[in-house]
Amino acid sequence: MLTAIAFQSGDAMIVSTALLCLTANLYFEARGEPIIGQYAVAMVTLNRAKNDPARVCREVFKPKQFSWTTTGAEKTARGWKVTTPKEDYAWWLAQRIAKQALSGKMSDFTSGATYYHAKSVRPKWTGKMIRTKVVANHLFYVANTQSLLTSL
Repeated sequence: MLTAIAFQSGDAMIVSTALLCLTANLYFEARGEPIIGQYAVAMVTLNRAKNDPARVCREVFKPKQFSWTTTGAEKTARGWKVTTPKEDYAWWLAQRIAKQALSGKMSDFTSGATYYHAKSVRPKWTGKMIRTKVVANHLFYVANTQSLLTSL
């Protein structure tokens, strides 16, 4: 059984397991989304990690990949120090979604998406991507390998 337990001190906690890293990513990146949108963000995270739980934290905290990690996370010897969640229900829900996603019992309805952005923005990188899905307030993409190869 997976359980999300973090070492807490004051207003910060340490995350160092796939479940905690994915839960934190869902909470900080997508808690305002409907459940289906949070599942989609979980799928992107797992797709980037090649569905390997051992790679989830590395993908979540890779520089400039998820907006919340640029100011809300700090590397420590025990894991990543992040702000302690203040919305109990949103944390609980993110943990349930992360558990389900990590169980491998969920199909990837994003069609392998490894990138996404809010509908309200138009990042330059989308020109080299193929849109796979629109879920709630986000657009999901996979890399257009042909476009990427010609730009090298």
